[in-house]
Amino acid sequence: MRHAPWIGRCSLSLAALAALAVSGCKSPEEKACVDQFTSAQNVVMKVQAEDLASVVGSVAAVEEALGTCKAAGRKGEAEELGKAHEQLAAHRDRLLRRAEMMAERTELSPEELATLVKSGDPKCPRGQAYLHRKSGKHITCVGPQPVDMSRARAEEYFKVRRYKLSAGASPSELRVEYGAELVVFAYADPNQAPRCVTLYPPPDQSWQEATARLTGVAPARLKPNQPIRRPTGSLPFALEESTEKVVARIGDCSG
Repeated sequence: MRHAPWIGRCSLSLAALAALAVSGCKSPEEKACVDQFTSAQNVVMKVQAEDLASVVGSVAAVEEALGTCKAAGRKGEAEELGKAHEQLAAHRDRLLRRAEMMAERTELSPEELATLVKSGDPKCPRGQAYLHRKSGKHITCVGPQPVDMSRARAEEYFKVRRYKLSAGASPSELRVEYGAELVVFAYADPNQAPRCVTLYPPPDQSWQEATARLTGVAPARLKPNQPIRRPTGSLPFALEESTEKVVARIGDCSG
């Protein structure tokens, strides 16, 4: 069974259950909270990361327990469940966006499909791949990485994936957001790759994973405050990491 790397971070705490046990669970509401808390924990521990139905089911289980524990006034349990819900829901949304992207490429003529299978799909970044839903054909991605996209290309790429697009602090900036994830592209020339990309990863995703998705470089090869080495050339990289926030800056972000 394949688990998501974030399962350990969103697993529900046994300390909350212990607190309920000490209190004696005197009310029916508290008993319902501990029962659903335990059930939700079991579901979360067994979730399959790449199975949309499994992830959706885990979100539903956590939501139900969260509502019950809030109604029972159990703040500690509700906080644990809230954290798990945020992380699982964010992962569910990523799976939904990927499924939508694959569905958009389903209605193809035999000639279009043959071209994609032979030459690859330029609308998704090189290094990725997907299965054409109707034919089951494997299609590789041959497009540029997000850090190499012009402004128009980046807008198209993130719009398809249902990100919220908005202007940044200046006309040269493009902000793309999805839930707690935020990426800001700063362009010296909108027809060229961005000068600077500032990344604010969501809580359920490591900076390595988030940076890899933008650059195409494997997470294991990324080092804090070390240049990101790629066949097309190195990119400056700066990481600001604390308990409050994580900010990754790629490229020339000096001014």
